[in-house]
Amino acid sequence: MRGFIILLACLLAAGAARAAERTPALQKLVEDAAKQGEIDLVWSQSTLGGTRGAAAFEAGLNKMFGTKLRIKFTPGPSMPTVGNEIAMRQLAGQPAQTDAYIGFSRDLSDMVAKDLFRSVAWTGLMPARITPAVVDANGTMVKTVTGLLGVTYNTALAPAKPEYLRDFLAPGWKGKIATTPYSAGFDVLAAKDLWGPEKALDYARALSGQIAGLIRCDDNERIASGEFLALVIDCGGSDIFNLTDHGAPIAHFTPRDYPMLSYYYLAVPKNAPHAAAGTLFVAFAATPEGQRIVWDGWHGDLHLYPESHMHQRVAEIEQRFGEKLHDIDIAWQMGNAQGRTVWRDINKVLAAGK
Repeated sequence: MRGFIILLACLLAAGAARAAERTPALQKLVEDAAKQGEIDLVWSQSTLGGTRGAAAFEAGLNKMFGTKLRIKFTPGPSMPTVGNEIAMRQLAGQPAQTDAYIGFSRDLSDMVAKDLFRSVAWTGLMPARITPAVVDANGTMVKTVTGLLGVTYNTALAPAKPEYLRDFLAPGWKGKIATTPYSAGFDVLAAKDLWGPEKALDYARALSGQIAGLIRCDDNERIASGEFLALVIDCGGSDIFNLTDHGAPIAHFTPRDYPMLSYYYLAVPKNAPHAAAGTLFVAFAATPEGQRIVWDGWHGDLHLYPESHMHQRVAEIEQRFGEKLHDIDIAWQMGNAQGRTVWRDINKVLAAGK
């Protein structure tokens, strides 16, 4: 009995300590979210674990905050398509289809001027986790996952192990390469502080003769099956692990001549039907528990957190390359007007080469 009493006291003390750690702003957010009762989420099944990830988020969030929120997940289209629908619904005075939106830095940089997302005092909710370095675009967007854009390729059928983007111009890759219909990553490649417009466009012209087709970033089965031997450039390779976990011969790497990292952000639409609950979801994704669920669902987390998987991965790449990776955040994307202009030309060149 005495042991039970001690154990109970410890549990109560731990619970009290967790409650004491909540800032007043976070406590109010928890109360407001609890009143709303649910969180609507819309993104693809390959994002953050899809249905399985949503269930894990529901359990983890409710356990941490003592709520009974129900997460209603609906599989949806690509990130930019979901973002466009948020904008159209906002213009029409309709509620958004999702309480939290996840998007890549480039796509979100286009949305900043549209003023689609709520500005939140994130650092007041969790000062130890959501620091100023994690928040962008005047408090509307929170870095959640580090993206290492590069190349996905078939390790069993590749004619040689690639290290550089230029390796894919070799004859052995001709007619065996795919790229995306939206030329993912080539706007960054064309930036003045990376390859520059002329060199990037020359590379696209040369690569177009190697291309056999256009596929989406999450069409990794087509790489694993050998239909295509590589996807140049991919969207970060986070989606390949549901294949590699089952032994598929597929890998992602960061090319030495494309040393960059970027971010996937979470944001809450201004017209979110459950704005407080959506905000609590974004905040939870920044906690150690939330980041573990992010990793389990997508094999990606935020390298700015020292305990993260991506922190170690980025450090290993930087040590191997002997240089820091270029940090491509929303502000950088907004300043890459020259790269964006050339990107449109590159898209035409690559589409013509398929």
